[in-house]
Parts: sequence; C-alpha cells; structure tokens
Amino acid sequence: MKPEKFVGIMLITLLLSCEKEDQVDQKIGEISFETNQQIMNSSFEIDIYIDGKKAGSINNNQTEISSPNSFAEKLKKQLLAGVHNYEIKVYSYNGEPGKTIKGKVIVHENKKSEVFIDFKEYNNWL
Repeated sequence: MKPEKFVGIMLITLLLSCEKEDQVDQKIGEISFETNQQIMNSSFEIDIYIDGKKAGSINNNQTEISSPNSFAEKLKKQLLAGVHNYEIKVYSYNGEPGKTIKGKVIVHENKKSEVFIDFKEYNNWL
C-alpha cells in the first residue's frame, strides 16, 4: 500500500471518530417554578427568565393544578443539568411597575428541581 493511501485512510478514520465523540448525550433535568399567587387580592402576571431567556409566564388565567388539594400555579421546563440563573418579574395589570426576584438553581440530571415563590413574603408588593 502506498503511503499516500495509508495517510488518507488514517485521516478519514480520525475524522469519523471525532464526529462520534462530538455526539455526546446531553444531561437533562426538569425545573418547576410554582407560586401561591392566588392568595393575593389583585391580578398580575409573572414572567420567568432562565439564563436571560424568557421561559414562560404564569398568570391568573393559566392555572395548572399540581394535585387535587393544591392550588399552586406552575411552569415546568426541561434544561441541561447544571447551575442556572433565574429572574422572576412580577407585573400588575393596573400598569404599576413590576418587581423582580433573582436567584440561582441547580438542575440535576433526570431529577426535578423546584423554585417556589411564596407571595406571603411579598404581599406588600401588590
């Protein structure tokens, strides 16, 4: 076999093996943001941002009941495992400026992480 063919075959083999290594399975976990905003007397919307990108909203019209005995409102997302920054922006429907809650959460592979926003702590906001 000529050296040029041998080198060519080795380069092709090397390139194919590199492509396989790049296709690593991503480690995914789930994060759930829950609130008890129904205890508040005013209506408002909550926007949730994860790592600077809007993940979704929770408002009084889109309630997901987590169990028959629970009235918490919830937003669920799947994310890569690791540490993520979150920002929760609260907007009142009467046009008043919103409030913000910031924090970090660890998402574990194949597990559920929860962030609970307890409006009993923030009842002076709205």
